[in-house]
Amino acid sequence: MKNSRANGFTLIELLVVIAIISILASILFPVFARARENARRASCMSNMKQLGLGMMQYVQDYDEKYPLIMYNDGEKALPPNHGTHTVPYAWNCWAFRIYPYVKSVQVFNCPSDTVTWDGDSSVSAQVSYGVNQSLLELYSALSMASIENVSQTIMMGDSGGSTRYAFAETRTSARWISDRHLDGSTFAFADGHAKWFKLSRDASGYPIAPRASRGVYWYADGHA
Repeated sequence: MKNSRANGFTLIELLVVIAIISILASILFPVFARARENARRASCMSNMKQLGLGMMQYVQDYDEKYPLIMYNDGEKALPPNHGTHTVPYAWNCWAFRIYPYVKSVQVFNCPSDTVTWDGDSSVSAQVSYGVNQSLLELYSALSMASIENVSQTIMMGDSGGSTRYAFAETRTSARWISDRHLDGSTFAFADGHAKWFKLSRDASGYPIAPRASRGVYWYADGHA
């Protein structure tokens, strides 16, 4: 006699399958997320390399001096996409100075950042990267020859809110350094090369900025 019992899963079997799928998902999803962030970090590193190269081309064209971080009286800031602006709209506009050398607004945008700059005059709040304010000064351009260790001096890195104060000397929220890439940041150094480094956090929960001496930042262990 033919068995009339329908083939199928019992409730217990179904729950076991769901449990196994949940376990596998909990294992694989973080792996996928890390893989995606690794891809974003690689894209950010490419941005850093291009910005570092743009800075070096600027330095070669301007008597081996780094660009000023702002535009002073009498100068005109030229946002790539939105006309001409003069002071006071020209604070924190180092990106305007090196844009002609990189020729891409997208290079200033980290894929892991929450903001995107489209080339307008709001560069201060929207560019993903901040510069060393002791290297890109306000009024008097610093020469490359005056830097003792250009391969160890940070020029720019991932920022969490300002294109100027990413490496401010005060250990407060105004420091703005970001560790959005797997608890680390990408950096471009004063000789143009770029690297990623893992960062620790202080007691207040902020990423710890590299050490400073004489106002210029570099890694204290001497790596380049």
